[in-house]
Amino acid sequence: MQIATDLAHGLDYIHHFSGLKSNFVHNHIKSSGIVVAEKSMNAKICHFGTSELCGETVSEVPDSETFGEISRDSSDGGSKKTLKKSKSRALKVEGTRGYMSPEFQLTGIPTQKCDTYAFGVVILELLSGEEPLKYRLEEGTDGGYRRVSVIETARAAIEGGDLRMWIDRRLKDSYPVDAAENMARVGLECAEEDPNKRPDMGRVAVVVSKLYLDSKNWAEQIGVPMDISVSLAPR
Repeated sequence: MQIATDLAHGLDYIHHFSGLKSNFVHNHIKSSGIVVAEKSMNAKICHFGTSELCGETVSEVPDSETFGEISRDSSDGGSKKTLKKSKSRALKVEGTRGYMSPEFQLTGIPTQKCDTYAFGVVILELLSGEEPLKYRLEEGTDGGYRRVSVIETARAAIEGGDLRMWIDRRLKDSYPVDAAENMARVGLECAEEDPNKRPDMGRVAVVVSKLYLDSKNWAEQIGVPMDISVSLAPR
């Protein structure tokens, strides 16, 4: 919960308080880009402004790979000018699989809603201990595999009432189930396929902070170290 709260507030700051009406976008939110302090568990977002050094920036496509060119006669007569259509791809965008929103994969244009999508994926990673994407053996096939996202498994767990089976077993039941379920719902809301349905990070930061306080109060009421298993119900 501490990591999720710090990440939410950090992303909210980048979006709304890091420049005057600049609409900054991080565009590389992922679990490997988050540094966590060992004792306090405070999280810091990395790679902001350093994506070019990491090789994860927009790169030019060679001219030979540019499509959609048209020719027209120039005004001086005789010679021709070659122009690129407005819909032709002149840029190649690189990203990390599992964290790229559907619209970013389609258009290559990063927005704050893309950051919100990636944040939702990271939240679901924290809760489940799963990778964003993995392959599972498809039942009833001859060795066929199907790619499954953590978004799919989280949605199935909530709809099927099996959230406690989905949560990372290394947590040893030392967490409030209600807060964990609400946090999973926040992650799924942030990772909505439709960007217009994703919440603003300012509102997300408020909701996540409330869940963090609820979890902290739960731990104080239980009165045991968080590394000890506290099973309140059978799995």
